[in-house]
Amino acid sequence: MEIRSLSATGIRDFLQCVLKVVFRYDREISSVKNDHAKVGIAVHEALEQFTRRMLNKKSFPDASDYEFATNVFMNTATKAGLETMSFYSQGKEMVVNFIDKYDPSEDVLAVEHFFKLETPEGIPIVGAMDKVVRINDDTIAVIDYKTSRTALTNWELQDDIQLSMYDLAASLIWPEYKNRLLFLDYVRIDKRVSTFRTDEDRATFREFLSSIWTQMNKIDEQEVRGRINRLCGWCDYKPYCPEYAALMAKPLPALPQLAEMLDTEFLDHWLDVSEKKSVLTARERELKMIASERFMRDEPIADESRMMHSTQAARTNYDIEEVVEIIPQDDLFSILAVNKARLDRYAKDRPDLKNALGRIAKVNYNAPVFKVRNLSKEEIDEQRVADTDESAA
Repeated sequence: MEIRSLSATGIRDFLQCVLKVVFRYDREISSVKNDHAKVGIAVHEALEQFTRRMLNKKSFPDASDYEFATNVFMNTATKAGLETMSFYSQGKEMVVNFIDKYDPSEDVLAVEHFFKLETPEGIPIVGAMDKVVRINDDTIAVIDYKTSRTALTNWELQDDIQLSMYDLAASLIWPEYKNRLLFLDYVRIDKRVSTFRTDEDRATFREFLSSIWTQMNKIDEQEVRGRINRLCGWCDYKPYCPEYAALMAKPLPALPQLAEMLDTEFLDHWLDVSEKKSVLTARERELKMIASERFMRDEPIADESRMMHSTQAARTNYDIEEVVEIIPQDDLFSILAVNKARLDRYAKDRPDLKNALGRIAKVNYNAPVFKVRNLSKEEIDEQRVADTDESAA
């Protein structure tokens, strides 16, 4: 099969599952996007159209701008077939919160800037930057919008393929700027995470692109098989994947004893369980969506001996202003709690209170989250030395 150009999405597909590359580029198969992807597409479209509108107006947004942007979101979401009603509310909230923070003084160089160019090595790359802003004579910022509920850390951003692609493209499109800041703007949770690339980072990424380009153009469609991994549940092509279908058809395996496992076996089993858990969680989400749709149409799900039923936990809320009117003031401190997210938003508008709030903040830790990462070459060498010293002792 022939790959005409490299995109960040295509590279991630190749590294995760080569069959996904075949589905995306070499077969006339439409991707099946879930509602999370649809709301993301609609929010991106609304933010793009709003920003273009405001660049023409050169003013702070007014009521008509809010209405324009939310209408763009709603129209795009319905056209995409977004079914989950709560996502419409969430999407509009993201759009409104974005508009609330709009700064007309930003020196915007580009909005949804599509690029198709060649690297110095002759590798064709394509992509689109959500927004590019001029910071000063030497620096620009490339900003990418995200609608996910969790943000990557600065450490994780150092290896992000999409941001590395943007950095390389920006260095070729706007060579007059020596520095490029890279931002992920999480519009759902009102958080920005930033990183940058050094000249050495950029050179390494170009070598990486050359290697990927060579390998992707050697793909033999007839020999490609799907690879089960933790992202299978989110894959747009899982309805067409034989390996995914086979996994869903398998009975749950017997679980091995854990206590006597060697570390290598433990790590392998951890990753295997994590990948299958992600797939099964996504499958459960699909089952719930279908069950909800059936229940709304008053269509029971039952066989000769079983019937699905639905329960819904009730949640009681009180209006704080009305509570303050009823409860004696001396007792309020014993029943009311501070909403951290709202306090953080309030503190943004009151920087004079930031230090005082920082002094009284109390940090509590949740249960630890365990993850597996690959060791660097330096860490592997250190471990080998430590093992050798231990053996010698």
